[in-house]
Amino acid sequence: MKTKLGSLLLAGALVAPNLLAQTNTDTLADLVAHGGTLSIDDKVFSGFNYQESGLTSFDASQIVVTASLSGGIDYLTWGGNISMTSSGVATSDLLLNYVVTASQGAINLIDQAYTGSAQNGFLAIDETAAIGSFGGTVAGSSHLTGLIPSNPPSYSNDNLNIVPPQTALYVTKDISFAVGSGGGFITVSQVAQSFHQIPIVPEPTTLALAGLGGFSLLVFLCRRK
Repeated sequence: MKTKLGSLLLAGALVAPNLLAQTNTDTLADLVAHGGTLSIDDKVFSGFNYQESGLTSFDASQIVVTASLSGGIDYLTWGGNISMTSSGVATSDLLLNYVVTASQGAINLIDQAYTGSAQNGFLAIDETAAIGSFGGTVAGSSHLTGLIPSNPPSYSNDNLNIVPPQTALYVTKDISFAVGSGGGFITVSQVAQSFHQIPIVPEPTTLALAGLGGFSLLVFLCRRK
């Protein structure tokens, strides 16, 4: 009974952390300057970089990047003030790059979400997930356009499908801001991604070898008895 109870407690200790919300954070400036990484669950996020032009408010040292696990889903989130204000027609752009690798499955979908507000503001997002390098073979892409209303303060999409699913992706997110005639503003306070994947299925040969190994071990133990 003690052995079984001990095994159950050990199993619970191993499983429980994966069911709880977990986070790992750093600033965008620090990640870029030091080639930093963020790890959560089976994901490692690296290769962070950005290019900004024309934004009224953007400070990489004030943009907090968070890798998190919640409800069994992994997220990568940029939080901070990313905005443009103009008294007339104007445009600006923010390019975000990162690499995501998964060790326990192949990513088949990246869900996007944006939170912000605007007055006479327009947002367009082009995102690509490439294989091997930034600008490499594209495994998935999306193009989103639309006005960001002040109420509700959100703009989202979930259609960045990865075909075929990959264990490593080089992601480029190009966010374009525009203010129309007469002026206005557009603000994004959070950029989020969630990652969905399918398990890696061993090749039939691998399964056969594993089964043979288990059978051999069983025979060996029986002979020792």
